Amino acid sequence: MTSRRRGGWLWVGCLQYFAAEAIAVAGFRGGYSFRRNFISDLGTVRCGDGAGCSPLHPLMNASFLVQGVLIFAGAVVVWPIFPRGLARLALGLIAASGLGVAVVGLAPEDAAPGWHYLGAAENLLLSNTGAALIGAALLREKQAPRAAGLLSLGFGLIGLAGLAGLAVRVDFGLGAGVIERIAAYPFPLWLAGMGLWLLAGGGETRR
Repeated sequence: MTSRRRGGWLWVGCLQYFAAEAIAVAGFRGGYSFRRNFISDLGTVRCGDGAGCSPLHPLMNASFLVQGVLIFAGAVVVWPIFPRGLARLALGLIAASGLGVAVVGLAPEDAAPGWHYLGAAENLLLSNTGAALIGAALLREKQAPRAAGLLSLGFGLIGLAGLAGLAVRVDFGLGAGVIERIAAYPFPLWLAGMGLWLLAGGGETRR
């Protein structure tokens, strides 16, 4: 199997996160709100003071850890097929973002909040920046489809906009949970799309 196909399958596998989240939400005790609750609330290991929790938190935290491995491994595998320069810088950021989401899974927010929030911030910043830079790099490559570059740039910028909203605590009436998902969802969706593109033979840009 080629590097392109191995990397493609690894990144398509990042969709596992959405399945794990849906299962953890279904088992949440205390009423989970996508508008009010943060994603990390699904991974809390203790319930108290009337706070809700999911008995399936081991699944959610394992999903974060697996996601980190998939992101990092995929970036390493596809490294040779992307051109030197901006694209390689972007892949480095994407690989590093995988370490951040793995920390999120290893350090639940109520057990090790310092490490948890550090890992989450690192992941959201580097992953979305990496996607945007990949988009910019593809737009510079004449052999790359313009749509792939524009979508990559767009997904990255949407995620960064969500992260900015989180940082300044502005939710525009949508709720903190929605703003967090605007920051968190575009990247795994983009990764899965990139994975499918690679599996379809994409990534033949000039190196």
